[in-house]
Amino acid sequence: MDKSRAFVIVVFLLFLGSPRLGYTDDSQRIRELEKKVEELTRTVNELMARQETAAPRGPAVTEEINEEAETVAPKLTLRGFGHVQYDYSRSDFSDDTSGDTNHFTVGGVDLFITSKISEKISFLNETTFELEADGVNKLDVERVLLKYSANDKFNVSIGRGHTAVGYWNQTFHHGKWLQTTTDRPAIYRWEDEGGILPVHYVGLEFSGTLDMPGGTLSYVSNLANGRGKIADEVKLVEDNNDSKMAGGMLTYKPAAIEGLGFGVNYLHDTIPARAGTTDRGAEIDENLSGAHIFYLKDPFEVILEGQIINHFNHATGMRDETVGSYGQLAYKMGKYKPYVRFDWLNISDRDPFFEGLVEDETSHTLGIRYEITTFNALKLEYRHSDKDNSKSNEATIQSSFAF
Repeated sequence: MDKSRAFVIVVFLLFLGSPRLGYTDDSQRIRELEKKVEELTRTVNELMARQETAAPRGPAVTEEINEEAETVAPKLTLRGFGHVQYDYSRSDFSDDTSGDTNHFTVGGVDLFITSKISEKISFLNETTFELEADGVNKLDVERVLLKYSANDKFNVSIGRGHTAVGYWNQTFHHGKWLQTTTDRPAIYRWEDEGGILPVHYVGLEFSGTLDMPGGTLSYVSNLANGRGKIADEVKLVEDNNDSKMAGGMLTYKPAAIEGLGFGVNYLHDTIPARAGTTDRGAEIDENLSGAHIFYLKDPFEVILEGQIINHFNHATGMRDETVGSYGQLAYKMGKYKPYVRFDWLNISDRDPFFEGLVEDETSHTLGIRYEITTFNALKLEYRHSDKDNSKSNEATIQSSFAF
């Protein structure tokens, strides 16, 4: 029995069981009831026909809905990172002098903004508010990227981001809460903090992940403005020469060993000449190559990386090589995570590009991270550093957080 007939019968029985409403003839009452039943039957049939017509949504209706969704304003998501810390340092210098310092530091605020502009287009911005030693507040736009995501295999971004020069630079950005240690490895220091690598780029980034026999292969590549005339100069709105920085990084993750990954990176650039110098009167060809391996599966954290910077100076005709590496081990035990790290830098003494910027360095780090809450970590760290002209022992207590 269909739904319309059942509904009519129920209504008919209700009418039969109701008071006679003043009718004096049963036949008259029956005729009136039959008339009402016919009207109700037509009404039910019309309603059911409308419901069946409206139920299916064909391609045209779906397209209209999608078009309406595209007109909805993008939703902006704001997150952030910060840290505060106390530092103590005692140094012994090569001229037989020594000194110690201790101070509190407010690490500034790192704002992380993302927005989904459409199904395939997104926006990312990372802006830091830094506090300088002279009391000046500094705003620094670290990353600003417009990204088109075709699929997992191909994505392209344009703007300012982190160069494809190693695992750490692609994984850990400016928020210190993201990393186990209180600071970055020596080879990945920021350009304006004595770093030797071009860890930021302004230009294009291509990235994706491909299925390969026995695992996956991830790639990241850059085509961007080259270095400035000095190591801490990132060319934001122009390039000093027509040559562009080009490079890429590959990482393979075997499916058989969860958490394991290893890969290589390469970068080529032409550093512009620097007027007024005897050994920088011509361009420098820069070739940077590196390798990385990591194993990240709780409770273990193992990261090993090395980078080689080769410079050919057209002014002197000489080739210089600078090498840096680090190894970091950590083991998680509940909320505690003890760790150790070894850093090594060997700067070419005659390379004019790094002259006066950084020294040879060997350092050992020992620390422990404690998760106070899900988004707040306390880190206690000791470091012994041996440089060309000094030896130092340093201690840091840092509270880093995400919000």
